[in-house]
Formats: sequence, C-alpha cells, structure tokens
Amino acid sequence: MTTLPAEYLTTVFLLGIRPVPLPAKFAIITGWNPMDRPTSAVENIREDEALRRTLELKALSYFRATGCSPDLSHREPGWGVEMPKADAIALGRRFNQRAIWWIENDSLILVNCADGEETPVGEFELRIAGEK
Repeated sequence: MTTLPAEYLTTVFLLGIRPVPLPAKFAIITGWNPMDRPTSAVENIREDEALRRTLELKALSYFRATGCSPDLSHREPGWGVEMPKADAIALGRRFNQRAIWWIENDSLILVNCADGEETPVGEFELRIAGEK
C-alpha cells in the first residue's frame, strides 16, 4: 500500500486535446500545490507555465491532463508527456511534487517522487472523466 495520501488513489482525469491514440507510455505531471500545500491561483498558474515551458524547451510533445477528485470539485491541471519514467520522476521532484502518474499500456500507476514506490491503481481508460 502507498504512503501517499489516500485521495491520490481516487483521481480521475480530464484530458485536453491529445494524441490519438494515446502514447503507450507517458507521464502526467503537475506543478500545482507543491507537496500538497494549498497554493494561490497566481502561484499555481506560474508553476504550471514553468512546467509547460520546461517541456517545450526539452522539445517534448505534451497535452493537458488535469487530475481531479471523482466529483470534479478539486482539479490540478498538469501535462501528459512522453518521456522516460526516471526523467518524469526527476521533473516531479524539480516541481516539488509528492508523486507523478505513469501510464503504460493503459495501466495507471502512482509513483512516489521521493522513493520511486509504485502503486498500481487500475486502468487509465476507466479514469478518464468526460468525453472518451
């Protein structure tokens, strides 16, 4: 069982304009609310843009992927990006995140940025909220 907050295990995702089909392997990383600390909208937007620029400077393709509570009342915008898992974890650490999401062949895995602990949480396709 994970040492991360239980709320992480119920996350669903809203996806923006994305590649079809989705990549076989990709990460979802956010810059919002570092270390689960509620942060102002201005700070969250600044960190989100810094993360987006980082992906752009690395010449990585990315798409909007927002992690949400099941009722969609809490949302943390992030980015879906094809990159090696180790690089995604390092980027999560750089943006002071407790965890990233790793999707591989439709398996959704919560990865702790501190120690690399992986917690499988089911099929990614079943966690996509809204239009499929």
